[in-house]
Amino acid sequence: TDETQVQSQSPEDDEQERRTAFEKSIYVLTELVETEKLYVEDLGLVVEGYMATMNSVGVPEYLAGKDKIVFGNIHQIYDWHKVYFLGELEKCVCEPDLLAQLFIKHERRLNMYVVYCQNKPTSEHIVSEYIETYFEELRQQLGHRLQLNDLLIKPVQRIMKYQLLLKDFLKYYTKAGRQTEDLERAVEVMCFVPKRCNDMMNVGRLQGFEVR
Repeated sequence: TDETQVQSQSPEDDEQERRTAFEKSIYVLTELVETEKLYVEDLGLVVEGYMATMNSVGVPEYLAGKDKIVFGNIHQIYDWHKVYFLGELEKCVCEPDLLAQLFIKHERRLNMYVVYCQNKPTSEHIVSEYIETYFEELRQQLGHRLQLNDLLIKPVQRIMKYQLLLKDFLKYYTKAGRQTEDLERAVEVMCFVPKRCNDMMNVGRLQGFEVR
């Protein structure tokens, strides 16, 4: 009859919807981990490729002192993600409730991205001067597909990407009927950090114009 059709979903349907939403949240989490692995690999191309080569061979005179500006604190970012953060993210696949705290707990640590971004415009300026000469020779020598400037933008892209993945995760986790208070806080943190990064990149650009 019409009456039975009007009735809301059965508890079984609700349960099924929650289960599907939970599966989707795990899918997002897996994407977070897989893209983190690729990110660490890309950072490795810079640190263990360019930086290691330049350290062992030495830099040309015209780049003396500028090499530190080119890379900023990317080594610090690489070490932390490779040695610590990637492993912690992998644990979250089995225990998704840990994810929110991972970002909240490391809000201060993630400020290293703010430092990186402030330096980025000056770094770009130097890299652009030598991208077709010195850095191109290095790229061929290392057998890399991507140019150095494509790799140096990765930390900026990554810090912007976390909030998108966390928002997706939060959406499905909410539909799955899970506890989301911490997650909402984590999303806030990961919206705030990139905003500061953006602000500092603009500051870096202005400082760059003053110097030139």
